[in-house]
Amino acid sequence: MNKENEELNEDVEEDIDPELDEEEVEDKVEIKKPTETLDARRARLTRQLEQTNKKLGVDVEKKVKAPAHNDLGESAYLIANGIKESDEKDLARKLSKETGKDLESLLDSTYFQLELKTLRETKTTEQANPEGSKRSNNTASDSVEYWIAKGELPPASEQQLRRDVVNARIKKDDSSGIFYNS
Repeated sequence: MNKENEELNEDVEEDIDPELDEEEVEDKVEIKKPTETLDARRARLTRQLEQTNKKLGVDVEKKVKAPAHNDLGESAYLIANGIKESDEKDLARKLSKETGKDLESLLDSTYFQLELKTLRETKTTEQANPEGSKRSNNTASDSVEYWIAKGELPPASEQQLRRDVVNARIKKDDSSGIFYNS
């Protein structure tokens, strides 16, 4: 490398007038140096490092890039085996990474099948009672309808709610007739 730089500097210095002062000579030398992009420099230095390691007999393992999770072949394989939801695919990828098994052997393992079954049951249970439906257990205990249906008064600490429940009961009793069909 130094030989190349020295030869380059000698070639440049031959082209410069001897009557110029040193600063002008340095400016012209810098201008005539070839510029190298960062990518080109990186590639050159990588090659030099590999050559040096080869001369020294040092074995350096090249880094192997991990396959991307957006691999269409992997997704197609999972779909073909009945794993279509994104959370199920994520589970398969996560367990594959944790256990170090490939997808084919992972899908056959009982551990994965158990985890997949648990995930599916949890999801099915969450979807069984959607929020806001009448079958949902999420009734608000701070509503008048709740306390009327329960047939009790709210706690004494909630005075306004107690008043509303009593007024709603009175209104309900007044609107209903004495007889069953009125």
